Amino acid sequence: FLPPFASMSKTEQPTHGSQVLLRQPEGQPDRVEELRLLKRTFLIMCVAFSLNHATVTTPFVYSSSVLQHSVGYIGNAILNFGTMLCSLFVAPFVNSTIGSKNSMLVGMVLYAVYVICAAIAAATCGDYDEGQGKCEAATAAQWVFFTTGSVVGGLGAGILWLGEGAYFAATAEKVAALEGRPTMDLTKELAAQFAAFYLAFEVIAKLSATALEKVGMSYAAIFFVYAGLAVVAALMFTQASTVESSNAGPPLSLCGKAMTAVALWPDAKIWLLAFTNLTFGFAAAFMNGYVNSNYTTPELGSGYIGTLTAITATVAAVGALAFSRLPSKQVAVFLGSLCFIAIALICLANKAGWVHLSGWNWGLVTLYILQGLGRGVYESTNKGVFADVFPGAASPGAFGNCMMQSTFAFTLCFLFSDFLAPALVWIVLVLGLLTTPGLYLALAVKRREDEAAADKRPAP
Repeated sequence: FLPPFASMSKTEQPTHGSQVLLRQPEGQPDRVEELRLLKRTFLIMCVAFSLNHATVTTPFVYSSSVLQHSVGYIGNAILNFGTMLCSLFVAPFVNSTIGSKNSMLVGMVLYAVYVICAAIAAATCGDYDEGQGKCEAATAAQWVFFTTGSVVGGLGAGILWLGEGAYFAATAEKVAALEGRPTMDLTKELAAQFAAFYLAFEVIAKLSATALEKVGMSYAAIFFVYAGLAVVAALMFTQASTVESSNAGPPLSLCGKAMTAVALWPDAKIWLLAFTNLTFGFAAAFMNGYVNSNYTTPELGSGYIGTLTAITATVAAVGALAFSRLPSKQVAVFLGSLCFIAIALICLANKAGWVHLSGWNWGLVTLYILQGLGRGVYESTNKGVFADVFPGAASPGAFGNCMMQSTFAFTLCFLFSDFLAPALVWIVLVLGLLTTPGLYLALAVKRREDEAAADKRPAP
C-alpha cells in the first residue's frame, strides 16, 4: 500500500509513548529510520481511525430500527447538526490548542462514548417487537442515553475529522519536502491509501454486525463489542507519531482559534470546492431515501439494502485506489461527478418513461456501483484537493469547512426529507454539473495567488 517515503530525523525523542516528528529536524537525517517511522505512523493512523469510525457507523445506521423510531431519528439529527457546528467552531479551537494527533485521540474517545450510549439505549427498549425486529416503545433511559450520546458523537465527529485532515495534510507536506516530490503527488497517494482502509473497515463492520445478529446476538451486545473496539482503536493510535505542519502560522488568540474555519469564508476557493461535498451529501441522501424505498425495496426487498450498501463501500475502496493512478486529480473529480450525474439522469429518464427501473431487478446494482465510484473520489481525491489548495496553517480550517459542507447536506436532507425528496434528483444533477468547473476555478484562483506571492518575494 505505502509508497517509498523518506523522511524524519534522528533528533526525534519519545514523548508519552510516541515518537514526535519535529517540525525542523537538525543535522543529516537517517533516511532509512525516517522511512520506517513515517510508514509506521501513517499505517497506525489509517488502521486506528478506520476501526474507530467503523464502530460508530453501525449504531448510526441501525439506530432508526433498533431504537424506537423517533429516538433514532432525533438522535441522528442531533449528531449531524452537532457535527456541522463542531466542525466550524469547536474542532478548529481544539486542533489549534492541542494539535492534530491529540485532537484525533479526543475524537476517538468521544466516538467510543457515543457507541456505549447507543448500546445502553438499545438495551433499554420499553417494548421490542421480535417479529418485526424493532423497538415499538422507548423508555426515558433510551431517550436520555441516545440523545446525550448523539451530542457527544457529533462533537467527536467534528473534532476527529478535522484532526485527521490536518494530520494528513502535515504528513503529505513533510514527506514531499524531504523527498523533493510535488506535494500534490503525495496527497493523491496518501488520500487513496487512507480511503481504502477507511472504506474496507466500514464494509467489514457492517457485514460483521449482520453476521452477529444472524447467530443470535442482540444489537445491544453488538454495540458493546463495537464500543470495546473503538477503545482499542484509540489506544492503538497513542502509538502513532505526532506530525505537525512546518508552516503552522503565527500564534492565535482564543477567538482566533475558534474562528479558523469561518475565517476562510471570504475565500472564494472554499466555496468553489464545495460542490464535491454537497453533491456527495445530497446523492447519499437520495440513494438512502428515495432509491432504496421506491426502487430497491419493491424490486429486491429491504433485506438486500445492506448488501447493496456494502457493494457501494467496496466499490468506493477499489475506486479510491484506481483513481489515485490517474494523471491528475481533476480527471478523477470529473469522473466522480459523472457518476453522480449518471445516477440523476437514469432516475430522470425513469420518470420520463424512457427507462423502467421497476423491471431492472438486480440491474439496480448499477446505481450503487455508480454511487460507490463517486464516493471513492469524495473519500480520497477530494481530501487531496483540499490539502493542495489550503496547505500549512490553512488546512485545519479548510477541513473544518469540508466537513461542514457535507454534513450540511446530510442535515438538510435529514430534517426536510419530505419537502426535498421530489427535488433531490435535480439538486444532485445541478451540483454534479458544477463540480468540475468549480474545481478548475479554485485551482485557477490558487495559481494566481501563488504567482502574486512569488512576485512579492525579494530577489535573492
